[in-house]
Amino acid sequence: MKKHRFNRHGCNLFYRRWSGGESGQVLVMFHGLASNSTRWTEFAESMTEESSGPDDNWQIICPDLRGHGHSRFRGRLRAEDWMADLASLLDQVGCQRAVVGGHCLGANLALRFGLEYPDRVRGVVMVEPMLPQALGGTLAKLRPVGWLLPLLALPVRAINSLGIYRRNLPELDLAELDRKTRASMARHGSHKAMLKRYASPRKELAHMAVAPYLQSLHQVLRRIDGIENLGCPSLALLSEGGLLADPERSRELLQAIPEIRIRQIAALHWIPTEEPEAMTREIRDFLDDLSAVC
Repeated sequence: MKKHRFNRHGCNLFYRRWSGGESGQVLVMFHGLASNSTRWTEFAESMTEESSGPDDNWQIICPDLRGHGHSRFRGRLRAEDWMADLASLLDQVGCQRAVVGGHCLGANLALRFGLEYPDRVRGVVMVEPMLPQALGGTLAKLRPVGWLLPLLALPVRAINSLGIYRRNLPELDLAELDRKTRASMARHGSHKAMLKRYASPRKELAHMAVAPYLQSLHQVLRRIDGIENLGCPSLALLSEGGLLADPERSRELLQAIPEIRIRQIAALHWIPTEEPEAMTREIRDFLDDLSAVC
């Protein structure tokens, strides 16, 4: 694995890259809200270790989205900016078309990218997509007033522009956190350990600036129109627990995509944490089938 940076519009964007040989096949994986590229460390290492031949090798690229992790940014932030960043990243690494995937917010972003940049996408992988019409719990209650979030970010951005902001945000290693969480779950036999560590705004804001957090949350709540126009093979992995989104409603909505493969996994919501082997196996099978026809 190698760490890289490139600059776009004044923002230094960070990404991790696992080399997959010379096959030219590229898989880009986005992380979720208040996360970073370490979300995919275990997955990428497993994928590269299990490669068996030149056609089985994938370069795996995992960016820190603008405003997250090492891609520090405190200005205006929208999904359109993340998509343009990815298009520039693909140019940076010399890739015309890639398979694009992600978890949670990242899954939504991968779907948006497939719709907006169809000539740059071979396939889409969505791990627990958060389609706004299928959201549940707090997110469903927040959705009607989600438009307020960018407005709340405005005074914070103004203060940041004066040079007033936290200078040293602690790094969050999701791979290490996942290992500790799985160990705790094994000891206590419940999901309490997970709920204490994930989806807590207080803990998320310990590692992320306020303005990009509010704006990124708004992007989770934004409607995605025209998903029936996605013109590439797609995989959706839905958790059975439905903690943040209704799996049946998600399935109903996703079936509008012409070439969609939908699988359910026994998890609350954090499939990469709870069932990493099952997730990797499903993605591996999807990529193998994609390689066979492309």
